[in-house]
Amino acid sequence: MEMALFKYAELATVAVTNSYYANGICKKYHVAPLLDFELVPTNECAALMKKLDFIFRSDDHGGGFMVLGRVSGTIGGDDLLRFPPKAGDILTFWVKLKNPDLLNFDDLPTKSDFNTFYYFTNHRGDTLAPRNKLHLTSASSGVSGTIDSMKRSASTYRYHHTAEVAPGTAKVTHIHTGMEVTPDSLVNQMGHSDLLFNLNNLALGTCQLTISGSLKDEFYYIGNPGFKPFGVIELLLSDTLLPNYRIVESDRTLAKPRPVYSILFNGRKTFWRYTIHLQSNSPLFREMEALLPAEKADFLNKLNIITNDAAITFTRKSATDTEIVFVSDSEQPLQEKYTSATTHDHLSLTLTKYIGVLAKEAVVRSDLSYPPTELIDATSLPVIYSDIFLTL
Repeated sequence: MEMALFKYAELATVAVTNSYYANGICKKYHVAPLLDFELVPTNECAALMKKLDFIFRSDDHGGGFMVLGRVSGTIGGDDLLRFPPKAGDILTFWVKLKNPDLLNFDDLPTKSDFNTFYYFTNHRGDTLAPRNKLHLTSASSGVSGTIDSMKRSASTYRYHHTAEVAPGTAKVTHIHTGMEVTPDSLVNQMGHSDLLFNLNNLALGTCQLTISGSLKDEFYYIGNPGFKPFGVIELLLSDTLLPNYRIVESDRTLAKPRPVYSILFNGRKTFWRYTIHLQSNSPLFREMEALLPAEKADFLNKLNIITNDAAITFTRKSATDTEIVFVSDSEQPLQEKYTSATTHDHLSLTLTKYIGVLAKEAVVRSDLSYPPTELIDATSLPVIYSDIFLTL
């Protein structure tokens, strides 16, 4: 009995990277990586891949996944797809958040909007993006909490309009297929209108609501996945994409090198705020208590946090007998591993007294803690603080 042998070639790779992590992908690990996201094909995508004989493979060490396609023969040295996609075929993948702490240390909105999620696509217009680093985000600089987010809707879509809507003038259009849906319910009352649409017959994807030919809303129809996705990745298989972003050529070949798509999350920048609480038996408390008012003022002026990075300096913002607060003079990116840009050693932060007085300068506390990712204060937006509390 003969064995059938099929050949598969790489179609595309997707990698989620993060500037916060030392390895660029996830927190340090010894055995297996623990990723912030799970990337999985939608049910529609799984059905399409089965039809086209594509294979999905997770790549935790690379922070993403790879899609392979069955090939048969070559043209000019490039593999030829056995089953070519049709115009309009799209591979869609859910982005599921596994680490909620990411919302603290990444440069994303501090308040969650449960009506929106993140939309990533290879339908981009950046002709200069390198083939091995094709950003799926709007900009090559990484994920934007505003530009890369999109309103989402399940199968029941509601819209409140601030004017009455005439029957037959409102419709939802699915962008990729052109399918249209009219409202199941239209209620005009007191100069306003409430519309309700049933989207069950649509494919997943971007939709637009128009009223009397005027665009009123745009959203992504997510169907009913059984969970709230953090985002979606769309990989269009169209041969009309820019050459650098294209997966499949018009002659069904897979041009080399294969596309590597990326989604970059950037570490959040915050002002570091150290709040030092002095207990009554603290040596620093006793030293200050013994000083005259003028001497205490001079003492506080010569007390500060010193670092081995010239770009990270602090200013005392307030002081009482039991509490002293220092805040960094500029925003600093949160990182898994901190290194001094000046010395290239690990970043050190030291509370020092009598700064500039050679005979008396001394360390009060060395190796101060770095900002914990779970403690940010966003109550004074756009300023965000990372709080570090110390007791001496």
